[in-house]
Amino acid sequence: MAHIDIHDTHLNNGLRVIICPDRSAPVVNVTVMYRVGSHDEHTGKTGLAHLFEHLMFDNAAPESEKQYDVYCTKAGGSNNAYTTFDYTSYHIDLPSHQAELGYWLEAERMRSFRITDHALQTQRSVVVEEINQNVFNQPYGIWRKAQQAIAYDARSSYSWDVYGSADDVSAVSMDDARGFFERYYHPSNAVLCVSGDVDVSHAIELAQRHFGSITDEKTEIHRTVFKDEYRRYGTHQIVEDAVPMTAVYVSVHLPGFLQSELLDAEITSTILGSGRSSVLYRSLVSEKRIASSVGAFIDRRAHSTLLTMYAYASEEETTAETLVSAIYEAVKGFVLTDEKRAAAVNRLRTGLAAELQKVNGVSDTVAWCTLFWNDPSYANTMLDRYSAVGLEPLQNILEHCADPSKTVRLDVVPKSA
Repeated sequence: MAHIDIHDTHLNNGLRVIICPDRSAPVVNVTVMYRVGSHDEHTGKTGLAHLFEHLMFDNAAPESEKQYDVYCTKAGGSNNAYTTFDYTSYHIDLPSHQAELGYWLEAERMRSFRITDHALQTQRSVVVEEINQNVFNQPYGIWRKAQQAIAYDARSSYSWDVYGSADDVSAVSMDDARGFFERYYHPSNAVLCVSGDVDVSHAIELAQRHFGSITDEKTEIHRTVFKDEYRRYGTHQIVEDAVPMTAVYVSVHLPGFLQSELLDAEITSTILGSGRSSVLYRSLVSEKRIASSVGAFIDRRAHSTLLTMYAYASEEETTAETLVSAIYEAVKGFVLTDEKRAAAVNRLRTGLAAELQKVNGVSDTVAWCTLFWNDPSYANTMLDRYSAVGLEPLQNILEHCADPSKTVRLDVVPKSA
């Protein structure tokens, strides 16, 4: 994979600007990533970070209200955004001759708070409908919300999912929204990353032109504190849902990405649950035939991560107890070898290399490395770092995965007749 060419600078208002030129195709990506997510929320005010992502598509000057998509589409581009527990990212892909449009649109978002009552009312309704559709009216959609609540103490803002509560979202006031903007949506709490067909000096000049005049409040952000005691172990909950078969989700606590690179966790979850040769697939699907679908993945958080193994029953008669016992048995009986480690590493390296072939993948990865690791060049070392992970840290995680006293278990079962 080609080495990412990285140029790092700061504007006087504190905005970190990273330019990653790649002249191989006439496209440009403009990404702005803010260090704010659902972990920055408080009880009774949940879902605000995700709602705010929606609101920011309306946060333009009055004469251009609701025009983000129109501007992008007319210029032959596309734009989107996403919210996580710890950060929110906005990205625009454009033909390179339209690159300045991306700067202007993102600067408009950041410049000042311009949300109207109508926009707030509309987006509250949109997000509540999204919660209903993806969580409550989707088969098995409830599991993630339920999992957070049993994995973390209620005092922790990791104890709710990124969507938050529909009631809380419905109650967000204009003062709540304005306060959120002023606290987090300013230059020194963000990274601007521009990747693709750009000239470096011109790209920096455009950043200065569009973002340089945005003032920064310079107020210290009081980050939500996460304490180790907020992690809960050995918990178990059964949730009834309108589902055809039983499903189980077994999770283990791991460090957050600020304390660990989590490469060992990614490799372990790949060994456990990615593809037909994975531990869970071979045991529960191929051999025992008790599951129709299995997998494992990590949920990255800055201060605390969960590795989750899951299995969906293949027949109505299969109980949650049968599935969970089979998961523990498969993990305990698995013999880790260097060959299996290498196969998982190759799969992960291939996936990351493919992501870094795309300008938006470069921007997203480099912005994240800058925002949390203060090191954009870290993106160039990630492929090699996977290969450097040995067997011992993987074995330690596997042992945790096979220990019920260290796991968090959620069963989603068909509603009783």
